[in-house]
Amino acid sequence: MRIKSFSAGLAAAFAAWGILTLADCFDEFVLDQNSYVGIFIFLTIPIAMTIIYIIHFLKKKPGIKNLISWFIGYTLLFIPVWLYICSGNYFFPQKSRSSWLDLNGIEYLFYGWTAYCAFLVLCAVFHIIFFIVKKIRSKKNSPDPSD
Repeated sequence: MRIKSFSAGLAAAFAAWGILTLADCFDEFVLDQNSYVGIFIFLTIPIAMTIIYIIHFLKKKPGIKNLISWFIGYTLLFIPVWLYICSGNYFFPQKSRSSWLDLNGIEYLFYGWTAYCAFLVLCAVFHIIFFIVKKIRSKKNSPDPSD
């Protein structure tokens, strides 16, 4: 396993959860709302991470072992934190805003779907498109055997 790539994956998962948690903290204590900033971050995290991933991939051209190490590091930190939070263990108290059915804190269940699942799907789509474009370009640049 590539330690530097693995560590970078851990750092990315830590940063993703940190940004999501700070957004919810801002919603709870500054705006005093359930999830306004959190929804924005919830939707932008996978897009921003995918853009950063594509830029890094195109500039550095990491090998498959480095990519796998990165995703293992990302997964090994992201999933346990997600499970911990989804079991009701929040990093700061959630304010109760309803006397009937209080769903404050449920946004953490959805945060993981975008920051993990949607991000992985977007990366897979990128690699499929990248592979297709690479094959098309290699066919255009290869000499025609009929010449």
